[in-house]
Amino acid sequence: MKKLSDTYVFAILLILAVALFLVVYFVPLKNTNDEIDSLERSNTSLRSEISELQVYHDNRAQYEADTETLKKEIVNVIESYPSGYRTEDYILEGIAMENASDFMQYSAIRINDPEILQTISEESMQNAEIEGYTNAVEFKKQTVDYSNELTYGSLKQALEEAFASGYRANIESVTYTKDEAGVILNGVTTLGYYYVSGNGREYVPPVIEKYEAGTDNIFTGGHSIDMTEFLTDMETSENTAEGQ
Repeated sequence: MKKLSDTYVFAILLILAVALFLVVYFVPLKNTNDEIDSLERSNTSLRSEISELQVYHDNRAQYEADTETLKKEIVNVIESYPSGYRTEDYILEGIAMENASDFMQYSAIRINDPEILQTISEESMQNAEIEGYTNAVEFKKQTVDYSNELTYGSLKQALEEAFASGYRANIESVTYTKDEAGVILNGVTTLGYYYVSGNGREYVPPVIEKYEAGTDNIFTGGHSIDMTEFLTDMETSENTAEGQ
C-alpha cells in the first residue's frame, strides 16, 4: 500500500482540526443566539408593558376622576329603585287601576315568583369601594297577572294608571278577548315590578287608605270588608313569616 506523504496527512489533520473548531464554536454560538433572540422578545414584551403602565401613570388623575364618576352613576341607578315590593303593593296597584276605570271586575290576581335580572357580586362591590355597599346587589323583576273583565275604555284608563303609578313598573303584556256582544273584554294585564335587593335600605310600606270592598252576605247586604285592615293584617303576617 502506498504510504501517504506527510504533507497530505498534515492537510487532512488540518481540515479535521478546522472542522472540529467550527463544530465546537458554532454550536454554542447558535445556542447563545437563541437565548439572545429569546431575551430580545422578552424585552420587547416588557418594553410594551412598561409603555402601557407609563400611559396609566400619566393619566392616573383622569382615571381616578372617571372611576369616582362611575361610582356615583352606579349609586344613582341603584337608588332609583326601591328595595323591594310586597303583596300589598301589588294589590293596591290593582285597586288603583280599578278605581281609574269606569268598569272593571277582577277574577284573580296572581303574583309570580321574582326573577333575578342582574347580579353584582359581593366581591365586585367590595372591590369598587362604594360607601355603604358591601353586599351583593341583585336587580329583580316580579310579574303580577291581573285577570279581569272590563270595557275597552276602562282598559285604556287602567293602563294609563299603571303608567302613571309611583311604582317602578312596566306593562309586560295585555291579552284580552271580546265577549259575543263585542262590549266586554276578558283577559289579563301583566305588570312587571322592578326593584333592587342588597342596597342597604329598608322596605317602605305603602300608604294604605281606607277602601271598602265586598260584603259578607250578598243576600242580606251585610257589611263591607275594610281593605285597610285586611292589608295591614296581611303585612303583619308576612313580616312574622320572614322573621321565623
